[in-house]
Amino acid sequence: MGTKERILETALRLFNEQGIDVITIRHIAKEMEISHSNIQYYFKNADEIIATIYEQHLAALESTGIIESMPELMDSIKTILTHIYRYRFIYIYFVAIVRRLPDLKTFYNNRYKIRREQLLKTFALFREQGIFRADLPDHVWESLVKQIYTIGDFWISANELTTNYKGPAVVKAYASLITDMLYPYLTAKGRKSL
Repeated sequence: MGTKERILETALRLFNEQGIDVITIRHIAKEMEISHSNIQYYFKNADEIIATIYEQHLAALESTGIIESMPELMDSIKTILTHIYRYRFIYIYFVAIVRRLPDLKTFYNNRYKIRREQLLKTFALFREQGIFRADLPDHVWESLVKQIYTIGDFWISANELTTNYKGPAVVKAYASLITDMLYPYLTAKGRKSL
């Protein structure tokens, strides 16, 4: 692992442990036992590190297509929740991060548009397959996308404030929550596929 990657890994760990208001380039340098000027060769300041970590996080979450089965959806949910947990400081401090780095809101909104289309296509496919109910109006499916995103973006904060699960336990708990949220949309065939 090169110096730049080590900086990002160290910063990710420190931001997760202590937050974005506490950690500066000097803290990261001290943790790595290098000079802060070594870090400034790669990043001007902590905000630039945060932006780079955020962009890497989103790039790793990119999906190229629709999900074609309920088991694939469940696997996808667990994978995404695991990844979000690894980058949890972003979700705990997201509003503050976007206020400090407004360009990141554009990344977020662009990703939302892409994922919205993918989810709506997945829901349509599930209706065709008889997994999801076909008797619900379009606005309900739009609402389901928003519900998934709301939970996806704020479950980390809810966990920090309430259950405070760690590692695999938090992923299991919130994957189950999302599964339960989908239950009213499932047909008998869909419930069996869970």
